[in-house]
Amino acid sequence: MESLWRLERVWDERNRMPVLLVSGAIVLAIALVDWWTKPYVSLGFLYLFPIMLAAGFLPLWVVAVLGLACAVLSEVFSSLDRSFIRLSFETLALAGCGLFVAELVRNRRLSLAAQERLRVLVETSPAAIVTVDERGFINLANRAAADLMSPRDGHLVGHPIAAFLPELHHALRWEEGPQFRTSMQCRGHRGNGESILADVWFSTYKEGPLQN
Repeated sequence: MESLWRLERVWDERNRMPVLLVSGAIVLAIALVDWWTKPYVSLGFLYLFPIMLAAGFLPLWVVAVLGLACAVLSEVFSSLDRSFIRLSFETLALAGCGLFVAELVRNRRLSLAAQERLRVLVETSPAAIVTVDERGFINLANRAAADLMSPRDGHLVGHPIAAFLPELHHALRWEEGPQFRTSMQCRGHRGNGESILADVWFSTYKEGPLQN
């Protein structure tokens, strides 16, 4: 999965037109080569690649139609006798792969949009807010939180929450218990060593990479 998201920039909305044009050109190129090599070998499986590229920008029904069209092209230029069964399986394979990629890209975009909304909410809040991952490291913090905890380098992200609120670090070990929401009063430490007493409201959750 990680290797797939290294290529997520391909499906950036700004690349919509270039990617669709390239996908169309690849389909035409495969069809021409498949026609030219018809007596020797079938290249129908190569249609998977342009379908996967285009799937990130097309409605699901268009992806399904594109899979059917490429399956028909593959069958037309095949040196084998026409077979409805083979055409059906090719359509299922091509369209299914495209629909799978389309759903992955859609879910990724929804996840990124949710993370962006969370980031904006945190950064614009006058209250001190941090989010902490399952290892106990801060991965999002606003200016109010940085002013409260006064890290030496001026940035909270990347630091362990235990360095500032050790009691909170132990409370957030959600893998050993159920998810919950609660509040507590705990003693903490600023980056300069000064002790503070903080009222903390927090919740744990297991959906996504972040933990509050």
